[in-house]
Amino acid sequence: MAMASYSVLLITAFFLFPIAFAATSGIFPAFKSIYQFGNSLSDTGNLLRWGTMFYPADKLPYGETYFRKATGRFSDGRLIVDFIAAAANLPYLDAYLNKNGSFAHGVNFAVAGATANEREFFDKRNISYDEFKPAILEQLEWFEKYINSTCRKDCAEKFGNSLFIFGEYGGNDYFPAFQQGKSMREVMSYVPHTVAAIIHGVKRVIQHGAKRILVPGPYPFGCLPSQLTNSGTGNDTDYDQFGCLKKYNDFAAYHNRFLQVALSKLNRQYASKGVVIVYGDFYGGFMNIFHNANELGFNHESGSLVKACCGGGGTYNFNKEKPCGKEGSSVCTNPKAAVHWDGVHLTDASHRHISQYVINQVASKLAL
Repeated sequence: MAMASYSVLLITAFFLFPIAFAATSGIFPAFKSIYQFGNSLSDTGNLLRWGTMFYPADKLPYGETYFRKATGRFSDGRLIVDFIAAAANLPYLDAYLNKNGSFAHGVNFAVAGATANEREFFDKRNISYDEFKPAILEQLEWFEKYINSTCRKDCAEKFGNSLFIFGEYGGNDYFPAFQQGKSMREVMSYVPHTVAAIIHGVKRVIQHGAKRILVPGPYPFGCLPSQLTNSGTGNDTDYDQFGCLKKYNDFAAYHNRFLQVALSKLNRQYASKGVVIVYGDFYGGFMNIFHNANELGFNHESGSLVKACCGGGGTYNFNKEKPCGKEGSSVCTNPKAAVHWDGVHLTDASHRHISQYVINQVASKLAL
């Protein structure tokens, strides 16, 4: 992404949410529980128990770095929500569909592949999905079933002392459109609909008593090995200093700015009720790794920051090899020095740094 666009994003975020970006305090509020909604960036095992399609995260090398086994997480280890739970001195969240899960300290409703918009949105735009995953509305239905089967009227008080993480959403609303040949102009027209679906979902959890809500935005799409594989060009001017496709990073930044404006309005709407809604800058945390890769211990040799560790064959063109998780797929020798895990999702090491970046920004804002 062009540095000017990145600077605009940070400045916009600063004025919308008066957060000290240089804050170093990682002290997190003493939340009693965490409730997570989202997609594969935060799924701790729901898709594993929901669908019948090929599911690579049900086997090693997924989970190899931290858990030493596959858990349904799309990474070699922990996700951002895991690090946030640890910062709050809470156990990792069990997936809602885990019949043996413990939900005393929260629930994870996120499903890999989930969208913000419903299937009708994509059908009207001739965007096909092989298997549509539970989107925001179905995840909210799960949440309300959880309420009815557990705390019912007592939930509002419990939720008032809890953290709700709503997203990231958006990537799965846009990736299929790009892959199926939709123009950048057309996909940009999807952003208001996608953000509106997110805002509607946030309002729903507020109605049930949520007081502290973290709403993350997506990563810079143009730095993902999958996007580089599908949309790469032979024109050097299309890429930034890190080898990322600038126009896709600018698109992700556009979504995030649109989301921030909507969240700012929502904050004003609910401020009198003691509700605090905070933007989670996953984009900024991601780019912070790229700008400080050497100091953070990531491999920053030429092109390494945009290479997939698993199934990548040493390049970002991981489609040339068997996908990560399939027999015969390769894994890099040191995942702890890699940013990307399978070409779409990040490594345990990346999640750790992004989570700390976000925690440093939002901890004081989310104070109970």
